[in-house]
Amino acid sequence: MEITETCGTLSFPEEVDLSNGDAILEQAIRLLDSGTPALILDLTGCAFCDSNGLNVITRSQMRATELGVPMWVVLPSRGIVRQVSDVAGLQRRVAIAPDVATAREALAAAAHR
Repeated sequence: MEITETCGTLSFPEEVDLSNGDAILEQAIRLLDSGTPALILDLTGCAFCDSNGLNVITRSQMRATELGVPMWVVLPSRGIVRQVSDVAGLQRRVAIAPDVATAREALAAAAHR
């Protein structure tokens, strides 16, 4: 978990499933409730993500929306995590970036509007 002046970034572990989904969600909610001005969920290092991972993202987005906090999800362009996300239609519910730098640029651009 990394917090800067402009956003909080939560990096997902290599695997997200029933064993750790609730703990990851707690971290995301804690970041949001702490007053972070924006949130990035970074799945770059995540090699496996089942429905628990999608639940973390969806519930984090719901809380971010409640608080008026912009949120981006960083997904690799290929791999099982991207395939699961695409099948679930995640891109229709959250903003997706190919890397953390792109997500930060999008957040900075939105802040200057």
